[in-house]
Amino acid sequence: MRNPVPQRRIISAVLVLIVMNLSMSLFADNIDGQMILSNKISFAQESWRSSLDYQIRLEDNLRSLDVHLLEGVATYMPDRNWEIVPDFRISIFPDRFEFRPGLGVIYKFVWGEKIYINQIVNQVKWQADITGLGVFKHAVRYGLFYNTVLSKKLIFNTGAAVLYRWSENYTGIQFIRMIAGISYIFDSLLSVNFSPYFGIENPISEVSYLAGLMVIFSIQTRDGAKYLPARYVSF
Repeated sequence: MRNPVPQRRIISAVLVLIVMNLSMSLFADNIDGQMILSNKISFAQESWRSSLDYQIRLEDNLRSLDVHLLEGVATYMPDRNWEIVPDFRISIFPDRFEFRPGLGVIYKFVWGEKIYINQIVNQVKWQADITGLGVFKHAVRYGLFYNTVLSKKLIFNTGAAVLYRWSENYTGIQFIRMIAGISYIFDSLLSVNFSPYFGIENPISEVSYLAGLMVIFSIQTRDGAKYLPARYVSF
């Protein structure tokens, strides 16, 4: 069975988005150019999946370090549709460090034939940002993601997320972000993903815009999951 999704058009569209994002990152005055470099190691067995992700994030048109962080995630999959996802992140900014415990719930729709699997992933997540100075902030994130397998080597992903923040200094929508990309599967252990993304920061008050490229190197040390894990990104 041949996948009906037009692979060449999707790949061409993602390449155009990557070129546009890099151009805006380097030359646009009113858009902050960013980049996220992610290195992820994951392990899956039966109803559990765990991962460790180290990220470096650049901002200011790729000229400044925004943050580097380490995030551990443990996922419990009671059935093929639901996932319960606690996580913990340690972030180091140039002027402070931050701890971020979180708890998410995922509901996913999965369909397809043979290798051509499709996913729609709904993510609701609460997080608490705690700085080394004792500042405590809450946030709730909703994400909607779509993934489709184009071939044995390629997976297309797209999605959007919105984060609502409440704290002493700011309460409201902190950002809205959209992403689309391609994963190349080298083998059962190793893959790489290139995903350009766009964002609107503080859309209610002081609006600003960003464009970036997320590059994810993934190593799957063991794939013994009973159910297909949800595919989504933390960006």
